[in-house]
Amino acid sequence: MSLGRHGALAQLAATAAGGGLYGFAIGAGKNLTYAWRSAVKFPLLLLGTAVLCAVACFVLARFLGAPLRCLDVQRAAFGLFRNVAVMLGSLSPVSLFLGRTMARPDAQSLGGYPAFVGVNMLFLALAGSVALVLQARTLLVAHRVPWRRSAAVVVSWLLLSLLVGGQLAFWLRPFFGIASLTGEPPFLLGDEPTVTGARNFYEVVWQFVTGADPGDYTRGR
Repeated sequence: MSLGRHGALAQLAATAAGGGLYGFAIGAGKNLTYAWRSAVKFPLLLLGTAVLCAVACFVLARFLGAPLRCLDVQRAAFGLFRNVAVMLGSLSPVSLFLGRTMARPDAQSLGGYPAFVGVNMLFLALAGSVALVLQARTLLVAHRVPWRRSAAVVVSWLLLSLLVGGQLAFWLRPFFGIASLTGEPPFLLGDEPTVTGARNFYEVVWQFVTGADPGDYTRGR
């Protein structure tokens, strides 16, 4: 698990490159402004989530009885999001193709935009789940953590990454854009409420679960 200075820089570069490629691809579905801004913001999303989750993952692991060292968990967290970035970077040509060929939104319809967002959410979920399971399994096996306890740790880390990454993505939005956006799009929306009044990721999820109209497509995500 040892990482020297060059190894850490290589991880950072891989995360920035893979995340930047994917961010450019999802933003290019709208225009080059979104493409370049998302190319900057997406690596920030991955690295920010890694920083916020690193210590929390260690606390969760120890709470669940896994004898992991804090430094090992932190290295695993950054390795995890590097792997996510690499996988998403490899999918960036697919996302770029879908974004440029989808039915364009107009005043009457969102066109292919909801499907485009849905496909990319699937990419994110798959890449994140696969990377986390593989990285966590390697770490837990190295420390001889029993299978049941390992499963509990992996599930808790998945939920933590979703909650932290989802809120950070909400704050950094928009990553995508549609034709109904007018004027110069903001670099980020922060806690500006959605059309349904949600001011954070958790309210958006709650509104979706309870059947409220998400309606946030007019502000991008």
